[in-house]
Amino acid sequence: MAGQGSEPQTSGRDGATLVSLREAVAELVHHGDSAALEGFTHPIPFAARHELIRQQRSGLTPIRMTLDLIYDRMIGMGCASQLIFS
Repeated sequence: MAGQGSEPQTSGRDGATLVSLREAVAELVHHGDSAALEGFTHPIPFAARHELIRQQRSGLTPIRMTLDLIYDRMIGMGCASQLIFS
């Protein structure tokens, strides 16, 4: 039934499927993966990294241009096994 969440939403022209952050992390980020989640100052993707923590992903190698507070949390919660940054 349309409008009640039974069908994935698409963005239109490019046909990309829009899913929740929870679904995206569950489907695309696996234990032991390397992941670059970028943004500088205000667009730092805190919600995405918090979702990694909520889903208890482990052994991750976060890749980042600069470090920020969320990496301390990821290390403390056992999500990150190593960091790569410039």
